[in-house]
Amino acid sequence: MDINSRTSAAAATIEPGGDLAGFASGLAQSDIPEEARKLATDAITDCVACSLAGSQTGLAAALLNVVGVAGSHEKSAALLGTARRASLCDAALYNGGIAHALDYDDISHPAYSHPSTVLVPAIFAVAEVTRATGAEVVAAYVIGLETFGRLGRALNVQHYKNGWHATSTFGSIAAALAAARLLQLTKHEMRMCLAIAASAAGGLRANFGTMTKALHAGYAARNGVLAALLAQQGVTAAEDVLLHKFGFANAFNHGQGIDAAALSPRAAELEILTEFGIALKAFPSCAATHTAVEAALVLRQTLADRLDDISSIRVGVSEFALEPLIYIKPATPLEGKFSMHFCVAAALAEGALGLTSFSERGINDPSIQRLIAKTRMEVDERVREDREFASVLTIETRQGERIEHMIRVALGKRARWLSEAQLRAKLLDCCQYGGCRLDATALFAVLQGIDSASSLDGILQALQPQTRPSV
Repeated sequence: MDINSRTSAAAATIEPGGDLAGFASGLAQSDIPEEARKLATDAITDCVACSLAGSQTGLAAALLNVVGVAGSHEKSAALLGTARRASLCDAALYNGGIAHALDYDDISHPAYSHPSTVLVPAIFAVAEVTRATGAEVVAAYVIGLETFGRLGRALNVQHYKNGWHATSTFGSIAAALAAARLLQLTKHEMRMCLAIAASAAGGLRANFGTMTKALHAGYAARNGVLAALLAQQGVTAAEDVLLHKFGFANAFNHGQGIDAAALSPRAAELEILTEFGIALKAFPSCAATHTAVEAALVLRQTLADRLDDISSIRVGVSEFALEPLIYIKPATPLEGKFSMHFCVAAALAEGALGLTSFSERGINDPSIQRLIAKTRMEVDERVREDREFASVLTIETRQGERIEHMIRVALGKRARWLSEAQLRAKLLDCCQYGGCRLDATALFAVLQGIDSASSLDGILQALQPQTRPSV
């Protein structure tokens, strides 16, 4: 049986929309375990932190010159890190773009995407006008992440290898269902919403290492909000858009590598509770660099002040890690985030890899440049098939010393989740980097209490700039 036949057979047993719409409309608060709610709360907190750091980037400035300005009426939402408001769609676009501007936001496998940078901006925009409770916000987030995960299981890794940035393609649909849940759309309206968003989906991996990669998240958040609002107004679309012959799966995957059954309801746990369903980032770079960066920090302790003695650096990676790491000697800070050579060299040279590492000074640092020249990246048989970007770092010195360290799972994934102290420190660092004039300690507290909040008012108030810095 060929792939199209298998897809058709599976599709015959799945409700229109892969039953994603049914899940989104039917999930009860009692269906979400406490652990899932806590993970969602941490992910929302982390996304807001990344947004504040991104609010001072060039992309943020460009978007502020383009998005419309709105007053404090019922159809507007806050632009994070500013005192401005915009239409719901423009707010989702802006907040999604800045959240992903520094590539410090979370990731999700098997979706191979950045979910919160799409979901949180869309959810926050709609939650303002619907006066949603914090518990409703958390439920919408869980629904959005479930959508990311099911689409990833159905279409990846072929979808990613075809050149699509799933943050935007999957994200448009995920944001749509999350927004639709807050608007309390009917199951039929949710199916229309999903199909409207599917026709807006896009995002090309060719734009990795540029400002447009971050825009992909903003596009998806905006697409989701717009689709939900249009569905609410009765706009129609194809109910079987995901598995239609000319629908989402076949068009984006060229009819190959599709597991339609993955779209159906699962008896297993929610996506947010799976081993790799959501992962926070410990470093502001492509996730494929993280295990090697951590290994570099470990080996640096062994080398101490003998960095000049290094004769060669080998980074052994999986085949899949080669897909996003497309730069060797980056010319810009954004390119540096997708250069294994730069990230490892910077970690060795500085003893850290943080937001300030990705600057013109960092890119042109002579000590980092010398280490880049000694670095090579190649597939290592020990991790060749690893889909979680495990890596092996090997350093040799001029004296003949050889030291090596392997890391299988990056810091920030479920098995190594960031502690409350680490998450708080990240938010404080992001606020300081972004020059935010707000009480970051108070903001962290209200974000961590979102699940029991009566609305987003407390969070939005804490996000309002103050007259002078408090961090």
